[in-house]
Amino acid sequence: MNYIVSTLVFGAIVWWFAVGPGRKAGESLSPFTRKIAGLGAGVVGIALGMKGRWDFAIVLVSLSAWLLGFKLPKMFDPIGNARKSQIRTLALLVTIDLGSNEIEAQVLAGRFTGKRLDQIADQDLVMLAQDLAKIDPSGLSLLLNDLDRRAPGWREHVQVDQQAGARDPRAASAEMREDEAYQILGLEPGASEEAIRAAHRALIARLHPDRGGSTALAALVNRAKDVALAARR
Repeated sequence: MNYIVSTLVFGAIVWWFAVGPGRKAGESLSPFTRKIAGLGAGVVGIALGMKGRWDFAIVLVSLSAWLLGFKLPKMFDPIGNARKSQIRTLALLVTIDLGSNEIEAQVLAGRFTGKRLDQIADQDLVMLAQDLAKIDPSGLSLLLNDLDRRAPGWREHVQVDQQAGARDPRAASAEMREDEAYQILGLEPGASEEAIRAAHRALIARLHPDRGGSTALAALVNRAKDVALAARR
């Protein structure tokens, strides 16, 4: 009986921080704090498991895996199939991995076609920005924070349309397609309202500029949530 009670109590604590209301607080921890806490929980969990306390061990190892960035099993994942969000513009494909928190951008047009943003040398980012300014201003608006971080001063060589993202029909107008909204949220069409809201929360939490996000990306995700919820109703 004690095993059952302790498992439920500690399981509830992990759920609260990992996928429940406390998730935002858990994700606000610094990477160093998450790593130390994750390693500590893992070591204690393994030690308790060796002593036969599998109830505590399973919970602590699960907490350790979450803190260290490992994906939760689908049965414990409130986002369901929302493992990856994809946002496509004329010259970019931006993918947000909800499991690892990584944001990746692949170039679809221009002189860097086929390359990921992290494969492009810092000294070449000005040329990428020049390409996007000409053929895909709305795509450029998604990368402003990355460009400012990796190539300070790039704006001196590129004409930036600050309103491009706002005018992108996928971000601002009522013309965003239903299927496109679900793709941005990383959900299958027909997903429940709960899944839509959970996917939206997960994405917005990952779109802080310090994590590689941007206000333009956040606007797209907010619009996708509105479209998906409207479709449900």
